[in-house]
Amino acid sequence: MPVHTQNQPPRLAVHPDGFLVTEEGRPFFYLADTVWMAFANLTVDEWERYLAHRRLQGFNALQISILPVTHDTSMAPDNLDPFLAGPDGNWNFSAYNPAYFDKAERMVEMAVAQGFVPVLGVLWCSYVPGTRCSKGSPVASAMPFDAVEPYAAFAAERFRRFNPIFFISGDTRFESSEEAPYYMAALKTVRKACPAALITMHLHPQGDLPREFIDAVDFYMYQSGHGATTQHQPYTFAEKFAAYPVKRPVLNSEPPYEGHGRVGQRTRFNAFDIRKATWQSLLSGAKMGVAYGAHGVWSGHKRSKTFLNAHRSFEPFTWDEALQLDGAWDVGFAKWLFETYNLFETNPAAIVRNEDKEIRAAAAPDLSTVAVYSPYAFDIELDLDLRGYRCVLIDLTSRRIMTPEVQNGSPTRIGMHRFNADTLFVAVKPSI
Repeated sequence: MPVHTQNQPPRLAVHPDGFLVTEEGRPFFYLADTVWMAFANLTVDEWERYLAHRRLQGFNALQISILPVTHDTSMAPDNLDPFLAGPDGNWNFSAYNPAYFDKAERMVEMAVAQGFVPVLGVLWCSYVPGTRCSKGSPVASAMPFDAVEPYAAFAAERFRRFNPIFFISGDTRFESSEEAPYYMAALKTVRKACPAALITMHLHPQGDLPREFIDAVDFYMYQSGHGATTQHQPYTFAEKFAAYPVKRPVLNSEPPYEGHGRVGQRTRFNAFDIRKATWQSLLSGAKMGVAYGAHGVWSGHKRSKTFLNAHRSFEPFTWDEALQLDGAWDVGFAKWLFETYNLFETNPAAIVRNEDKEIRAAAAPDLSTVAVYSPYAFDIELDLDLRGYRCVLIDLTSRRIMTPEVQNGSPTRIGMHRFNADTLFVAVKPSI
């Protein structure tokens, strides 16, 4: 039965100033939830409940791997396989499982009917020989090279009518000599089948794009990751990818997942960590938008399933428990603020005098709009005279909006606020 479209997502294009726009030229803030394993691990009824909740929170894109992430997932006998078994009992990569792909197509159709842009992964690193992902997979997931182009053509044709964004690789760091030829074969196949689709690559935190892929993609995805000691990467990676030799929109497609273990410690990331990674990314060069992940949603986890990476990432919440975590509301609020103050026009600005690099600032080229994120309560000094500006300070924990104490001078001082919270300061100069 066809799904009746309620809110068809827009067709998107790249704007030269580093973000996406609709066909009408309106800026589009990409706010994606990460549901890599939805096709294999969620039922259609569960998917319907999931979509309703994320739509309520303001999400407009969904990052899904077309094939299961076999080395890092929640496993159970009822997991649906994308390929049928061959005579040896392993997957036959030329025999696509109709039940899997019929269900996947139905789920994408449901998402599009709710206004979500599908962002579909073609070839996770577990399908490429010689990668840590394929070596660590409990199933023989390494695909022979001669199966890559037929599979990529099949996947592109199957989902083309939904106008998806495609990310060709998943979690790659180009550690295997097989990766570049595999991904380029898939990329060229998808580009030929869907010439209007936006295409990118999903990288591991230790991954960089070879020049041939820099020239081939439409925007840059980076993963700032889940390490306890690497949470500077939301802003340092934004700066790195914004400085690539070909200027393209930049997106943090995998900040730390809420509820995920801080790798290297025995604690979990919380809503504050999500807000910090979000705003540090957005104001440091990754202004296309941001992705969010909840530990349990991305893997479609259930009590009946065994999570393969609990020793590193910790046992996930069930998908429906993780769906309720608070940080999803915070990233929805970030989208609202970014759109309300038209921060699409801003770029990273070296106007903060404080030595703390975690305080991030962006400004419009004519300095008509300025935004400053601070993760903690401090006086902030700016090399900018704010006389004549309308200034607000937003407590991002409570979402309270207050009038800040601003002392103009050389430098201008924004007085320390009275709340133990991270904040966004916005100053707008009225047009005359």
